[in-house]
Amino acid sequence: MTTTTKRYHKIDGWRGYPVPALAIVGASDTGGYDDSPCPSREVKAELRRFQREVLKPRGIASRTRIGHSSNVFCVKRWIVVSKEDFDKSAKLAVQWLHAFRYNTQFIHDADLKQIGYEHDSNIE
Repeated sequence: MTTTTKRYHKIDGWRGYPVPALAIVGASDTGGYDDSPCPSREVKAELRRFQREVLKPRGIASRTRIGHSSNVFCVKRWIVVSKEDFDKSAKLAVQWLHAFRYNTQFIHDADLKQIGYEHDSNIE
């Protein structure tokens, strides 16, 4: 089910942002200011947690890509994987995000539902 094209997260008729083709999770990052709603340090820690708990134990290499959002004060951080690992990683991401939805604050899927990846309650 691998897609090699960028996805687009549409917010409304004139706002949205691109999602890298091989991104599996992402998070908004509003910098390191005292009043940042998505502080860089916490966002990076949450993304590293996902890499440490989900990808690294399975030998899946990943890296972070930075993209823009529709908010001038915010960037998007994306975890991307290789094309060969995308399908497995996307399935794992959806399951992990569901399992930890109450103790994560910033991380979200990379619009995986758009391309057919949804939580499967039979895989708990």
